[in-house]
Amino acid sequence: MPNPSGVNRRKRPTRPTTGSKKASPFLRRVITDYGSGAPAKVLGILAWAIALWFVAVVIMGDTGFFSILGLRSMRSGLEEEIGVLEDAKAAATQHRDDLEHDPWTIEKVAREECGMIKEGEIVYRLSEESTDEE
Repeated sequence: MPNPSGVNRRKRPTRPTTGSKKASPFLRRVITDYGSGAPAKVLGILAWAIALWFVAVVIMGDTGFFSILGLRSMRSGLEEEIGVLEDAKAAATQHRDDLEHDPWTIEKVAREECGMIKEGEIVYRLSEESTDEE
């Protein structure tokens, strides 16, 4: 915008060119005004903001660094749990097979869980007596 004297305050004064060829005023203006002023600052700030946003997404996003570390630790915990559950499944399968085919196991379960006895056996049940200390 020109001031009262008519000089444009935004444009920098052009430098005189050296050499036999004289550059056109357009190229002189583009070269001397390149990278100066508000648009360059705005673009610089915008570039830094985009870079900062990108780094934040890479580090803290859903597929970011910390999320991946958390998923890896969760994976190792789940693998341990799978191992424990497979062992429990094998023990339950073995117990089922014993209940289907082993008479000693069937008798043991009948005595312990159902309270059954053989003919002629006497069962003694002990109960704890509560004592009052008053």
